Amino acid sequence: MDNPWAIFLRVYAYFYSMSNHKQKPGPEAVVVRNKSELIKLKAEAINNVRRRTLQMLHSSHAEELHSMINVFSKGTYAAPHVHWIEKHNNEIIKKGESFIAIEGTGKIILFSPEGKVERVIELNAEEKTMVWIPAGVWHTVVCTSDYFIVFENKTGPWVEGEDKLFHPAFPGEGDPAGVQFVKEWEVL
Repeated sequence: MDNPWAIFLRVYAYFYSMSNHKQKPGPEAVVVRNKSELIKLKAEAINNVRRRTLQMLHSSHAEELHSMINVFSKGTYAAPHVHWIEKHNNEIIKKGESFIAIEGTGKIILFSPEGKVERVIELNAEEKTMVWIPAGVWHTVVCTSDYFIVFENKTGPWVEGEDKLFHPAFPGEGDPAGVQFVKEWEVL
């Protein structure tokens, strides 16, 4: 069986090659991150009111593939959401996303449309765990170590208000009531 990282790199290269670049990017477009930069991102996350931070690796919100480093610190609440938006003109915006654990441990919690926990997926950087979430699946991310760092890929482009729909059964982003849900989800 292929190494998971080799599979990921082939998929990433394919989607990047499909981006809508007018001309081929040069070597200056290559993005490299290392351990010292992850340490800086952890400091940003812990000092952020949301207790997490995201670093874009793609060049713009218009890109067809979004690659990000997402850093979660213990206790952060990411409101359950879905990447399936039905617009008034009957257009449906569908986006899948993948996560690869880089550091720490976390959980992806999957929900029914009614808000019932349907599945808990544990991610562990030591085990090089990765997950693909298809468009239309309600989910959240829970950090179960001091920090949980993931490499995230998601279908682009990103347009505010057209990326995700928050689940009505749960508190919204920034609502202090979300902390109680995090405590419950950490022990699932």
